[in-house]
Amino acid sequence: MAQADPDVGARLSPTIAAWFGRRFGQFSEAQQLCIPQILARESVLLSSPTGSGKTLAAFLGIIDYLVRETRPPAPPRRSRRSVQAVARTAGDGCRTPDSAAREATGIRAIYVSPLRALTYDIQKNLRQPLTEMGLDRQIRVAMRTGDTPAHERRAIKRHPPEILLITPESLALILCQNDYGESLRRCRYLVIDELHAIAENKRGVDLALSMERLETFCDRPLCRVGLSATVAPLERMAAFLVGPQRPCWIANAQVARRQVIEVFSPVRKQPYPPAGFSGTRILQEAKRLVERAQSVLVFCNTRSGAENVGLRLKQLLPELAGRIEIHHSSLDRSVRLQVEDRLKNGELRAVVCSTSLEMGIDVGAIDLVIMISTPKGISRTLQRIGRAGHSIHQTSYGVLVATNINDLIECVVTARLTRERRLDPVRIPELCWDVIAQHVVGMAMAKPMIHREEVLAVLQRAWPCRNLTAEGLQRVLTYLEGGGKRLAARYTEVFGKIVIREDRISLPSRRVERDYLMNIGTIPAEGMITVFLGRQKLGELEEGFIKRLNLGDRFVLAGRIVQLVETNACHVKVKAAGGNGPIVPSWNAGRMPLTSGIAREVVRLRTEINRRLDRQDPGLVDWLVETEEISASNGEAIVAHFQAQRRYSRVPVEGLLLIECYRGEDGLLNYFFHSLIGRSGNDALSRIVSYRMKQFVGGNAMVTIDDYGFLLTLQPFQRVTLPQVRQLIRTEGAAEDLELALRDSELVRWQFRGVAQTGLMVPRNRPDGDRRLRQIRWNAEILFRVLHEHEPDHPLLQEAYRQAEDTFLDSERAFAFMDEAPGYEWDLRDVPAVSPFALGLYVSQIREAMLHESPEEAIERFYHQMYGTVTGNE
Repeated sequence: MAQADPDVGARLSPTIAAWFGRRFGQFSEAQQLCIPQILARESVLLSSPTGSGKTLAAFLGIIDYLVRETRPPAPPRRSRRSVQAVARTAGDGCRTPDSAAREATGIRAIYVSPLRALTYDIQKNLRQPLTEMGLDRQIRVAMRTGDTPAHERRAIKRHPPEILLITPESLALILCQNDYGESLRRCRYLVIDELHAIAENKRGVDLALSMERLETFCDRPLCRVGLSATVAPLERMAAFLVGPQRPCWIANAQVARRQVIEVFSPVRKQPYPPAGFSGTRILQEAKRLVERAQSVLVFCNTRSGAENVGLRLKQLLPELAGRIEIHHSSLDRSVRLQVEDRLKNGELRAVVCSTSLEMGIDVGAIDLVIMISTPKGISRTLQRIGRAGHSIHQTSYGVLVATNINDLIECVVTARLTRERRLDPVRIPELCWDVIAQHVVGMAMAKPMIHREEVLAVLQRAWPCRNLTAEGLQRVLTYLEGGGKRLAARYTEVFGKIVIREDRISLPSRRVERDYLMNIGTIPAEGMITVFLGRQKLGELEEGFIKRLNLGDRFVLAGRIVQLVETNACHVKVKAAGGNGPIVPSWNAGRMPLTSGIAREVVRLRTEINRRLDRQDPGLVDWLVETEEISASNGEAIVAHFQAQRRYSRVPVEGLLLIECYRGEDGLLNYFFHSLIGRSGNDALSRIVSYRMKQFVGGNAMVTIDDYGFLLTLQPFQRVTLPQVRQLIRTEGAAEDLELALRDSELVRWQFRGVAQTGLMVPRNRPDGDRRLRQIRWNAEILFRVLHEHEPDHPLLQEAYRQAEDTFLDSERAFAFMDEAPGYEWDLRDVPAVSPFALGLYVSQIREAMLHESPEEAIERFYHQMYGTVTGNE
């Protein structure tokens, strides 16, 4: 662990130290921990909360190095006009006449951010201090992202800046362009921002491999600096940053910043509605909170939720409608930037967003963060709350708004674990064959005739590929040579990306280079259609959603009601519209699953409440109020929920596997498995159980899942006994049965489409600009069938299965539950109606199945029937 140096200012050059003293006075703990390591050119991971000075902690040491290493000549006399021209050129990140005259030094530091918006912020936040120090001509900052115009990209190549700001995809692009080779030779520093947000997905694997490839261009080892919010375990994150064989300091600056988190719910004197709170009741809570604050962020867990909540808040607060905006990743960049600028300038009362404002974009002074439902994890909750009071000296205020009774219990547990800072462990994907394939092509393009042993050595230095073997690499090379063992026999010219002669790898044609440059990255094409309001690009919607609309239909985007007036293959045109009841768009993004830490604590809370009810503890509500820091009305609602469950069935507690069987009015059997292992874990477990059910008794099962369990709906002839249920959840053969269950599923096909794009088998971008999803789907579907039948061990097919099982599903948690289950008490019981704890699952099924009756009305009707059974009123 790094040690703080209170005298760090004495280590900096006088120019920098004097400027910092004028602006800030004292160095923060994060800066005292991090700057000494950077000055010593030793890699460091800095973990600290928002507002602790992470950006300057990373860059002050780099600026100090550049001040000492670069010596600009005395400026010649100029006319006023020439000075103005030079100032304009320097402001664009290009070399001035003075700096062009001195020896070209190339890029000395690279900053990588997963968000383009954050890269823009950093550019502004770096240029201002450099200007105030008088170093803006000596140390130039330039930015290269997917939005950077071609002329600026050419200027960066001709006159490389000292500091280059970039995204992971743009970093991969410059690594395969010969023009950058000499510019990167003297690079000394690599800064990775928001490391926690990228390490857990394939963009992180992509970046890890790019970091190792960048290292091969440099004539000295890079000093790597990782900037992360609060995350655990830090040792794993440090290893991801530098690889398995290099040392890395850990600077853990967890400032004792005061955070206040409360749980709100629309209980008042009314009971929890069985269908969950109506939007009106939830939004009345949000409305009151927005009215009392000056600047609010409202987080929803989906883009659709953000659009819905944003529109409804505007309708509930017409006097503030012009000061409430929506922000998410499917809105056009110009729309997002406008919202960010207005928020930072204090012009907005509230911004409703999905995950797009979780990371460190400067959003100014935020009074309050509202979260509609829980973010499903403690690290994410801390990140969201940290957006309020954007300074370590200010208190962060956050509110969790519960949407139903299960969500209330989850909110209560999440709030407690957040106060205790019980973090979720980071999970880093490993050996992603599609990403490896993409980088092999990039390495062959950057260095023609590269030896396979050199390729293997570079890949193994990245943490996600530390266990890559020569045999594993050979499987990837066999695919890249001609598409795979089967396809190569006839389609080498179509699928061949490399040629290998005497163990040396190169690219076969310019076409492969072009296709590679157009398809770098790991973000799959989703068949997006651009939406234009007049000449303004408003955002993007999925092709499938647009296809369901007719001309004249109204929908909501960016919090505005618009009407569809024209469509074509790549974009649609809309006009502003009014009225009520517009369609809310849907985006194909998976729901965030409950983390294992929260799931365990929910079970423990259930167990303790049930134990106290067993002994008829009269102070149960008071205990909840005191220990969980909730209101008495919320405590009473939770206790009433448990009491109803106990009158009706049993409470699923630690060490108990409760399976309830309810025969519906339609004669179907509904088996409720109370397995609290999160949505992804239950998805995996339910697929195994339903597959085995089909093998045992025949027929298909309809499956419904949530974070708290899963529901199997069966025909009467499929009734099972407790011994059969034990066989359904046995550990033996679980992995094989899950793969068999996935074989005919749409899930693996969907995953294969993304894998085939990342692995360069099916291009997501084409020279003709055609990005229609149906073409991608058609090509991927044909290849999926061919590989499944003729080459089941193909690396891209195996990657699709791995991604389905370990990313979309959580097979690890499902298998762990199956391992523990034999030691549980098992209780399979028939019940006359759906129990209160199972109602959420049944509600989900009703919502999906109802065609004519309102789902809310059907749920209310069903609930009153059930409630009469529970209480004996009927």
